[in-house]
Amino acid sequence: MEASINSRRWAGANGQTVMSTSTSSLASALALIANPQTFTGVSKYSSDMQSILTRTQQIAQIPVTALQNDQTTLKSEVTALTGLQAAVSTLSTAISFLGSLATSGALTAASDNADTVSAAISGNGATAGTYIIGNVTSLASVSTATLEAPVADPAVTNIAPVDTNTLYLSVAGTRNPLVLTGQTNNLNGLRDAINSAKAGVTASILTTTDGSFLTLTATVAGASAITLTAASDGSGPDLLAMDKTGSLAQFEVNGKAATSTSNQVSNVIPGVALTLKALTVGTAKTTVSVSGNANALANALESVATAYNSLTTSIAAATAPSTGVLGGSQMVSAVRSLMRDVMFHKETGSVSSLLDLGVAFDRTGTMSVDASVLSSFTGGQLTNALTFIGNGTKGFSALSKTLDAYGDASTGMIQQSITQDQGAEQRLQDQIDAMNVRIQLAQKTTLAKLQAADTLLAMLTNQQGVLTSSIQSLNYTLYGVQTASTATAA
Repeated sequence: MEASINSRRWAGANGQTVMSTSTSSLASALALIANPQTFTGVSKYSSDMQSILTRTQQIAQIPVTALQNDQTTLKSEVTALTGLQAAVSTLSTAISFLGSLATSGALTAASDNADTVSAAISGNGATAGTYIIGNVTSLASVSTATLEAPVADPAVTNIAPVDTNTLYLSVAGTRNPLVLTGQTNNLNGLRDAINSAKAGVTASILTTTDGSFLTLTATVAGASAITLTAASDGSGPDLLAMDKTGSLAQFEVNGKAATSTSNQVSNVIPGVALTLKALTVGTAKTTVSVSGNANALANALESVATAYNSLTTSIAAATAPSTGVLGGSQMVSAVRSLMRDVMFHKETGSVSSLLDLGVAFDRTGTMSVDASVLSSFTGGQLTNALTFIGNGTKGFSALSKTLDAYGDASTGMIQQSITQDQGAEQRLQDQIDAMNVRIQLAQKTTLAKLQAADTLLAMLTNQQGVLTSSIQSLNYTLYGVQTASTATAA
């Protein structure tokens, strides 16, 4: 496409392609296009002069219109390629998710009391099993403390002793000196010093009707004491009052005690994320079951089918005989080849193709999934299905990487084609801008010539009238031949 477009480049006076113009010249050219030159003459031929000017303007715009048509085609191609890219990327993502599901053994985690503890598969390492969660005696929370006395002006009022400009912050027994200056010995400076110290708390300033208060929040859950004193050994009055002493999450898994600094617990049961939501009431227990789930595979395959069919629709629209702009595109041919790889992918084993998973393709290439096939699988058949799907680097799911090589929005082949088309479209715009400037100059020159010709014609017409009157007068004087003009004069 770009080659045919580039063949229409227009050369300047020295045979070099004109690619850029000054902003003022371009603005003038665009103004000229919006308001074409109008000829105002004084001769009886002025209307003919206007016709000549209008025709030259129309002829000059022919190559510009051709380039604009090429521009429109490129823009349409970019739009179609962008849609194609999105559809390929969606299919890649769906197949990748199918692979991650297979990698985890198509396991799902379910809780029989999700209001207290919910569960989900969080990654590799999960195995089928049942886990009893009980004795949730505390949820993870952080400690907070607030300055006891209000400060009138957080930018002026001294907060540390003026002779040392130093305070000592203790968090969970670890003491940190906060060295201020004469200029920063105030609440604002103390807040900034605490946040810069990375001492396990964050500081902010509350503005209330009583004044400004410094408030500190621990960054990690647990029973962390927070103090702020003027003495390096922590003696003397504490400038802070503890609002709340934090706690660790405390619970039991299969009767064994466990703690966590977060209510999202992912380091107790391999591959399973627990979310602690409420304390246990009495001796109540929550059962978390981790098991293989053919329905999860069926749902993932349905997502693959939806993405595959959307890609089919996108290609059909982009290659339609009357409206498609990617008919004959090598990129479309490559994507169609990838779709055939999806359709006919084969592996060894008792589950060797998508057909064995209940997937079917009709005459139009539409993909469908019969979920009852997977739901009827035995444990051994489900294991074979997972082997066919693979782990993203082998098996059916490895196709996601091939698709991603085309559909990736940053580095994919389709994106490269989009970038090329956008570059070609910009180069066309540069040519159009340059041509419009040249057309403006040519039209000004033509207008000046036509005005000069019109002035000359008006002058000649006037001279003709004078000569005609003189000849008629001589005819009457010498020969008595009277014309209409001399008769009127008599």
